[in-house]
Amino acid sequence: MRLWGLRGGDRDVSRSMVALLATVTAAAALGLAGWLPGVLRTDVGLVEVDPGLLTVAPEARGIATLGRGYTVAAYQSGFRVSAASGPLVDTITRGSPVSAVVGDLGERDEHPVENVHNSLDHVRIDEVRFEPGRAVYLGEVYDAVGGRPTRGMPLRLTFLLTTAGVHVTAHAQGADAVVVHLDALPATTGLDPALPDRNLRKRGWWIANGAGEQRSFTSANRAVVGVGPAVQTRALDLRPDGRLDVHVWSNRATLTLSGTPRRG
Repeated sequence: MRLWGLRGGDRDVSRSMVALLATVTAAAALGLAGWLPGVLRTDVGLVEVDPGLLTVAPEARGIATLGRGYTVAAYQSGFRVSAASGPLVDTITRGSPVSAVVGDLGERDEHPVENVHNSLDHVRIDEVRFEPGRAVYLGEVYDAVGGRPTRGMPLRLTFLLTTAGVHVTAHAQGADAVVVHLDALPATTGLDPALPDRNLRKRGWWIANGAGEQRSFTSANRAVVGVGPAVQTRALDLRPDGRLDVHVWSNRATLTLSGTPRRG
């Protein structure tokens, strides 16, 4: 670097300042490189799976009363499970409640890594069947190109009243994994031992092996959500803006929903 019009002493000072600036810039770059992965959470091994379109036949829409104040509502905008105290969870608004994943699991740094080859992201609900304490929604999860379905799998969404609350099963026949797309829950907090007992915001988390499916996380609306089946690899992805994705490596994903946090 040539410094025009400067005397020898001034040139030495200027060279020192340039060297210092270069050192500070390099240090900042190194610090940023170490800081960004923690902010972006790109190293957790979860693949972002986006919801597609939801279509609900008119005859399948409405509110189903399960009992003891629990209900499930199905509309063109999505599904909602409520207790007498208020809503527990909503599926993503105006999007598919689930996606079916074709792929497999690897391992890195002692945690699983998802390898997603394809995902079927659109959902069509054709009918609902009611029994005492149960509502079953039947349809298909499918892929589409140019608005036309190219591949589909039978989908069954079951909402069952239990002694603890509502047990939800999303079964995509032929899938390697199922992703349930929920609306963001305020103050999503983990419940030990399944997840860390703190706010889980803006991160991806693997649910601890061996943890049951009755207590995984809770939220500000006093909902307790468990994720299962307990013998399968499971995770929460809170990184996508505006939603909470539940990943379960099975063709069945289950959620247990109750209205009052139970700690201890």
